[in-house]
Amino acid sequence: MYAIATLANEHAVEDLKLLFFTLELWNSPPPAVYIFTDTQTKPKIDAIPYKGKKVLNRSALDPYTGLNRSTMEATPGIKFATLFADFCAEKPVLMKWVLTLEPAVLFCDADICHLGPLPVITERVHLAVSPHLIRTSDTDRFGVYNAGYLYLKDQETADQWLLFCETSRFFEQGCLEDLVSWTRLNYGIGSVDHFPETVNYGWWRLWQGDYTPDILMKKWRILRKEGGCGLVISDNPVQSIHTHWSEQRDMATAQFNLWILKQLRALSSVKKTKQLTTFLETQHPHLKTA
Repeated sequence: MYAIATLANEHAVEDLKLLFFTLELWNSPPPAVYIFTDTQTKPKIDAIPYKGKKVLNRSALDPYTGLNRSTMEATPGIKFATLFADFCAEKPVLMKWVLTLEPAVLFCDADICHLGPLPVITERVHLAVSPHLIRTSDTDRFGVYNAGYLYLKDQETADQWLLFCETSRFFEQGCLEDLVSWTRLNYGIGSVDHFPETVNYGWWRLWQGDYTPDILMKKWRILRKEGGCGLVISDNPVQSIHTHWSEQRDMATAQFNLWILKQLRALSSVKKTKQLTTFLETQHPHLKTA
């Protein structure tokens, strides 16, 4: 089993609670989680219960303490054009740190919600990426791959990712196509894997896909398969979704959340799925009346 890595400042604490909960819910034993955080946020993360190993770099994100994305995007960076670009580039730095301690690592944004066990990744894979699966006009802007769910097993690949960030068209994400090409060139055929549609499913796949949302929704259905929540896409179990469950103002995210929640509620007979919906409704009271 590989380790998990994530970034978490004060704005990610609520998301992190769910990430821990779902990692623990579907994986026994739960994986080790390595976190870049800041001095102010560390006590809040320490207080979150988790049965697996939790390792924090307590000051890695101190330059960003108290700042949200919009503020960081408006602030000149130290290494890159903006402070938010600096923040995003902490991902490869984090991955390199973890790889000094673990043989392989999966980076998950703090707002990943797991709906089943972690994916199996074979030994020959050096880099696994998550395609956005959105229309070309949007991948041209934001990148072919999503940087919120990414697997590495070599420090050199993490270094190369950081180097590619310097010329990326969209923060740490728009250069992942370059990282894929570099990995194939250096490690050969089979060194790169792509996570399937059932992994890291974000609102963007539904609203920015090549097909209309109603067509994409029809691919989802309830099919109770052992080990997962009971939701499948084209008969394959859904492993994880990528969303801020607390979001109420951004309609794309809020509507995506309600659509997912409705399906999860229909699976109340699945013990772990019921535990998940209860956790969500307790953590985010606005969902109870949704």
